[in-house]
Amino acid sequence: MKLNVFNSSDEALRALTEHLMECMEQHRGPFHLALSGASTAQQLFEMWMKEYREKIRWNQLRFYWVDERCVAPDDEESNYKLADDMLFRPLNIPNHQVHRIFGEQNPEMEAERYSEQVKWELPGYASLPRFDCILLGIGVDGHTASIFPNNSHLLTDKRCYVVSEHPTSGQKRITMSGSLIVNAKTILIPVLGQSKTAILQKILSASEHPMLPATYVISHFPEAIVFTDSQVSVE
Repeated sequence: MKLNVFNSSDEALRALTEHLMECMEQHRGPFHLALSGASTAQQLFEMWMKEYREKIRWNQLRFYWVDERCVAPDDEESNYKLADDMLFRPLNIPNHQVHRIFGEQNPEMEAERYSEQVKWELPGYASLPRFDCILLGIGVDGHTASIFPNNSHLLTDKRCYVVSEHPTSGQKRITMSGSLIVNAKTILIPVLGQSKTAILQKILSASEHPMLPATYVISHFPEAIVFTDSQVSVE
């Protein structure tokens, strides 16, 4: 893992965006990007609209999701709705560039359908599709995507997308498997805010917390790049 520490969340997100743009410039053809949700995505999308609207080559991007809550696309909890409200509709992104997870459908059937769509759209690599870039989040409990510590068996699942369950609410979610995540070409991880400092420090001490999903992903993808405003120590 490469750790980049900045003085503010804005600086961290700018550096992440610049790295993403460099990856896009080096890539020929459509660039397959998987988005995450929650507050970090909202902050990132706001920055993209304010500072990068004319800089990012939007027509090159093909949008997918790391995970999605099993809700309708107009539900306030929908990761798709967040991106649609903040990016796709303001930028007039054509529908063919956006591949959403149908969270309103039967979860198991939708996980299978979306897996097949990703296999069709993306280039294959070692029998699994390979995303050009995944923007991956980390929760305060060490979960990543929607793989929580209590369903860590999904880290080694060989399917592309699987169904998980939130440990507290019981809400069903559709998420990338760990196998698909670590098969990506590039993984960029923003870890922002004081609330994430403790979990990032735990991840940096991987030998003490080997079962955290985020630790698993980083240990199996050592080229992952973390962008943070947390002042952590590397032991």
